[in-house]
Amino acid sequence: MIAPPRLRPGDRIGVVAPSGPVLRKYVVAGMRVLEEAGYRVRLARHLYDRRGHLAGTDEARADDLNRMLRDPDIRCVLMARGGYGAMRIAKQVDWRAMRRDPKIFAGYSDATFLHLGFQARSGVRTLHGPNLHGLGFGRRGEIVRWLSWLSTPLPGSAIREIAAPLRIGKGRAPVSGRVIGGNLALVHHAACTPFLPSLRGSILFFEEVNEPPYKIDAMLTHIALAGSWRGVRGVALGSFVNCIPKPKHRELRLREVLRDHIGGLGVPALGGIRAGHGRRNLPLPLGARATLDSRRGRLVFEEGLVA
Repeated sequence: MIAPPRLRPGDRIGVVAPSGPVLRKYVVAGMRVLEEAGYRVRLARHLYDRRGHLAGTDEARADDLNRMLRDPDIRCVLMARGGYGAMRIAKQVDWRAMRRDPKIFAGYSDATFLHLGFQARSGVRTLHGPNLHGLGFGRRGEIVRWLSWLSTPLPGSAIREIAAPLRIGKGRAPVSGRVIGGNLALVHHAACTPFLPSLRGSILFFEEVNEPPYKIDAMLTHIALAGSWRGVRGVALGSFVNCIPKPKHRELRLREVLRDHIGGLGVPALGGIRAGHGRRNLPLPLGARATLDSRRGRLVFEEGLVA
């Protein structure tokens, strides 16, 4: 996986909205964070467009993203927010532009489909972490972490070592591999498409929000039936927010569903990582090599995001 060039003071960050509609007050707050850190910000032409649950038409959203990917002055492309819509424009994205001129791509939630595509079609590392909406009202310590991944080829151990205190799988020995994944629903949607990279030899990362256990069961089943589990070396689980049975529904609990699907893989699987839709959203460089250590309850990155 190619490590894009690090951000330097004065570099320009392009903000795009390939998914859901954007709120102006959150954009203003997020821009303030980036500008105080020494970066210049360019907003996409159609950033504030709206078409129902989408941030404008498919054509406009794809054009905004491609303009940022093709512009040599843009060194980081940042999602304004998540929602839904990125997979609708997957066939229109200029994946080759990212490979010709690698640059940082950052975001989470619906950004997952683009993370997967940039790894599958461009071979470039990306950053799973707060969107611009989240940066504007994020905790100072987490913003410092996010900025460190963007500007430092190998951040210090306090940033690279992430607690994963919950043991789910049966494997105990430490395993290493490239961290791939993001939001479970989007990984599930990407299965059996050209936009899911090979997971062989990887540490698969999942997080989710507002999905009952039976739907998580269905997503994990589909990923298994698609053959995507083959060769996965470990599983790292982030936040699962409000993933509880519906009232008066007799469902398996989330922990039971996860153990059914992941516990039988025979690979180390750890949960409790504070990344995703929870109160904390620690950044993770996707495509970078890491070690999942069950004995220490840690996910430790050996590589950074940038060069």
